Amino acid sequence: MILGRSSKRLLTTINLNNGNIINNQRLSNVAAVAGQRFITTSNNRHSSQSSSLPLSLFSNNRSNNNNSLITFSSPTLKPSSSSLFTNKRFYTTSEQKQDEKKQEEQQQQEEEETVKQDDIGKKRVARWLLFSAGLVGAMVVVGGITRLTESGLSMVEWKPIVGAVPPITQEQWEQEFEKYKQFPEYQKLNKGMTLEEFKQIFFWEYSHRLMGRMIGVAFFFPFVHYWRKGYIDRSLAKKLSAIFLLGGAQGALGWYMVKSGLDEKLIIGEVPRVSQYRLAAHLGSAFVIYSALLWIGLDLASPAKLTESARQRLSQYSHQLTALRRFTPITASLIFVTAMSGAFVAGLDAGLVHNTFPTMNNGQWIPDDLIDPKIQPKWLNMFEHDVMAQFDHRLLATTTYVSVLTLAALASRGRGGLTRRARLAFNSLAVMATVQVGLGIATLLTFVPVSLGASHQAGSLSLLSIAIWCVHEMKKLPK
Repeated sequence: MILGRSSKRLLTTINLNNGNIINNQRLSNVAAVAGQRFITTSNNRHSSQSSSLPLSLFSNNRSNNNNSLITFSSPTLKPSSSSLFTNKRFYTTSEQKQDEKKQEEQQQQEEEETVKQDDIGKKRVARWLLFSAGLVGAMVVVGGITRLTESGLSMVEWKPIVGAVPPITQEQWEQEFEKYKQFPEYQKLNKGMTLEEFKQIFFWEYSHRLMGRMIGVAFFFPFVHYWRKGYIDRSLAKKLSAIFLLGGAQGALGWYMVKSGLDEKLIIGEVPRVSQYRLAAHLGSAFVIYSALLWIGLDLASPAKLTESARQRLSQYSHQLTALRRFTPITASLIFVTAMSGAFVAGLDAGLVHNTFPTMNNGQWIPDDLIDPKIQPKWLNMFEHDVMAQFDHRLLATTTYVSVLTLAALASRGRGGLTRRARLAFNSLAVMATVQVGLGIATLLTFVPVSLGASHQAGSLSLLSIAIWCVHEMKKLPK
């Protein structure tokens, strides 16, 4: 190894065995370099041994003309047909930084692509869940029409599979009609009904059951598809599986409700109707399924993400939203309870008594016949006496309406701490509550026509939906 200089150098090897100096190679015009370089010598063709050779350097001394000999010890060199040393690439610091930067950019692109795919998957699952919630809501409305038209007892058998095919031929229709004639509703209420009239009530009950089957199919197959594509994680899969099982139980609960109107021993009173307890359970489970689908769909479609600047701005008003934050879920619960009390009103036909507003029974705020002494214990009047059921529903509806208006006032006072979507949600809640109260009063005063009764039931579901939206928007806000 030799430190380079700008002068010419002569490289020679000295054979120690014979003392002769053999000129091996002249290196000329070697440029000065800043670092160290490896200089290799070719194999001495005249040497018979490959022994360790000392490396000598003759250089001209500029101060005099005498040649001085400088000798360095050289490591043992093994000659080969190729270069004695393998060339290696040494990266400079800048090159290493460039490679690291490229790797970071590539990793960042992969992460962004993964996040993008996750967002696409979540949006697809969200749309599917919201669509499923819409189907459940439509089924609730059809169920209300089925109840209002007294069509729920027209199908006296429950066949989950083959029951999907309705009667087609005249003979099949007559057989189905003969089955219906064997039960109390025909014998006590619809004696003399024609086949064409039977087809009309059969249509609504059949449509209601068919929608249940359609919802099951529309839920199950997309669920499996999205789960296999990795759009649904384990936690979400457990929740959706529970909803699916609850949907299956809902079908069985519906038949359990219908049976209460087919069995003479289970009928309460003289009029054949389904049990109001089972009706409320059936409606309540439908509301629970709908609410769960809506909540999870909103979570996926509109996650609780705020920019840092928005979070800082809204957090300044968080102290003004304490009451609103606590009161919103309470109001949503009140809406649900009021809807369930409406199920008892429907089950007892309580909308057909005391059809005046705001008072009952010829100007009485609390009617004389509020409690039926025949019903014991007395607290059962809330669930089994039509007047008491209507009174409770009025009281709950009024309380709920006042609660909604209070929420709207609290939201208006703390509007600085609410997002635009949250303000829209609370304003929509107040408007829908007003519409729902109007529908309820109109339904009562007109003796529950099918159109208004179905609209009132749809309104209760809409009001609950907006309340859930309000709770979801409050969840996003900084505390």
